[in-house]
Amino acid sequence: MQLEQKSLEYYYETGWPDNIIETLNRSMGQYQRYYKYVKVGITSNPERRFGEHKRNRTYDWERMIVVYATKSVKHANIVEDWFIANREDLLVNKYKGTSNMCDSDYYYAYFLLGNNLK
Repeated sequence: MQLEQKSLEYYYETGWPDNIIETLNRSMGQYQRYYKYVKVGITSNPERRFGEHKRNRTYDWERMIVVYATKSVKHANIVEDWFIANREDLLVNKYKGTSNMCDSDYYYAYFLLGNNLK
């Protein structure tokens, strides 16, 4: 019997969005080679958000990789919006637009990765 393995991982960049988007885009390309479904999102609480995504009724998310950390909700939104606008061919994101989050010390952009539908 094989145990189901789901993971939350932190491999993040920091800095101005314009300086890190190219690096994140290359990373996404590498993940795309191994995962059929990819989604980008932002959150102020990665652990809580990954738990919410694992309960998704459509996708069986295997990994959540936190790829960007910032103290600016505006910068987190810029990163998410760039991927939704420029990698639409790859992502399964349904919604476009700015995410509204409560005040936090840090905001994170992440990639969700999976190969199976539920």
